[in-house]
Amino acid sequence: MKTISISIENLCVPCHCGCRHCLLDSCHKATGVDYARGQAFARRFYSWMRENRPDLGGNFYVGYCNEFAELGEHISFVREFAPWFDFLQFNGLAFRNGEEIRALLGSVMERGVRLIDLTFFGLEEFHDRFAGRKGDFRYLLEIAGEAKALGLPRIASVCLTEENKGQMDALFGILREHGIERYTVFLPHAKGRGEKLAYLRLTQESFDALPQIVRNNFMRVPHKTEAQWLREGNFPRAERRALTLALTPENIDRLEAMDPAQIIRELEEMDDAYYAAIPPVEELARICGRPENQQLFRFRDLALEWQKRYIRERKPDIYDMNDERHSFSVHLYPNERQEESK
Repeated sequence: MKTISISIENLCVPCHCGCRHCLLDSCHKATGVDYARGQAFARRFYSWMRENRPDLGGNFYVGYCNEFAELGEHISFVREFAPWFDFLQFNGLAFRNGEEIRALLGSVMERGVRLIDLTFFGLEEFHDRFAGRKGDFRYLLEIAGEAKALGLPRIASVCLTEENKGQMDALFGILREHGIERYTVFLPHAKGRGEKLAYLRLTQESFDALPQIVRNNFMRVPHKTEAQWLREGNFPRAERRALTLALTPENIDRLEAMDPAQIIRELEEMDDAYYAAIPPVEELARICGRPENQQLFRFRDLALEWQKRYIRERKPDIYDMNDERHSFSVHLYPNERQEESK
């Protein structure tokens, strides 16, 4: 398996939302290390990588949201090692008035941000319940309006399930009214709290009945029903992996004392051990597949679903490399780009 990137995750910023699909299972508290300490570690790590492993990409990112005093400094730091970095998610931020929103947007634009993402889960009442915060829907639209006035492009990510599919026509009408013209429609995957939404995964019949604008902006990665994937039996092979190192209070002392080459080797060995303990995908399909299932999957999410079914049933004693609250991997299949990994 070819490793193409090593990212560093520092979950040092609590999120103001509690979304039902949160892959980090956000709980309104930080679980990472002090930002300055995390940045210092990332600077040493990526300086070493620049000299010794220029073949590897990577990014240093902060979670659970981008609500922290060092945001401007963070953008500038990341752009030192990844000059292409010009995108921020603007979800889960603290409430601000219009003047404060404009000041924040102007600040990140000065640092090189050229696009922000705002994630929607349906119409106002439904969205606020899904996000776990009253007023979140209107707040995102206010941010969108202020960004438009400043000339900062916005993209609306729309989380689509059987539960909110009937709201899509009205939702996209509201988004267009507020000047949002770029969209990405996605299905939540079975990570973090998203695992509890598995029964709401969209079916092919539901997808075919969606408004054209929704289908036109659906993820470009091929999707098929589980039944179709199993019937065809032509499973793609993951060719590359993106590894992420999570900084935590429990591991930071040890990581600071390690050589970066040793850290990379350890991450690769953890990933190798996980997949050595899981049957090959053909066997997973045979023992965990549901030939009658009409829900839609890109293959990576279906392979994840089979792995989770296997682990629930067999309970092997392994470190879960799909848990993004800790160090994890993403295996990339043909037709997938690294930025489509979420």
